[in-house]
Amino acid sequence: MTEYNIFCVSKKYDDENSFQQERYRAFNKVVGEERYYEIVEEIRDDILKDLKLELNKNPWKDEWKKVTPEQWSLMKDIPEYDEKVVEMIIGFIPEYA
Repeated sequence: MTEYNIFCVSKKYDDENSFQQERYRAFNKVVGEERYYEIVEEIRDDILKDLKLELNKNPWKDEWKKVTPEQWSLMKDIPEYDEKVVEMIIGFIPEYA
């Protein structure tokens, strides 16, 4: 299982979107190693920098609702962003500023 996934989801264990791939992926798209770390840094350090999601302690949807419309808008500007993938992960379509 690869550790290099950000905002990726698969409905099956071993399909083209599964985590059993040796590659770097963002929003279910294959990206190179350098681009993967650029996306991670942008989301972690610029977009969600002060946000503390307590995903293990609280309902998943409730925690993702802490992300502001402004933050979602910034994330949407990432070229690899895929709203359908995000919706499958967080359980709703984000609001954008």
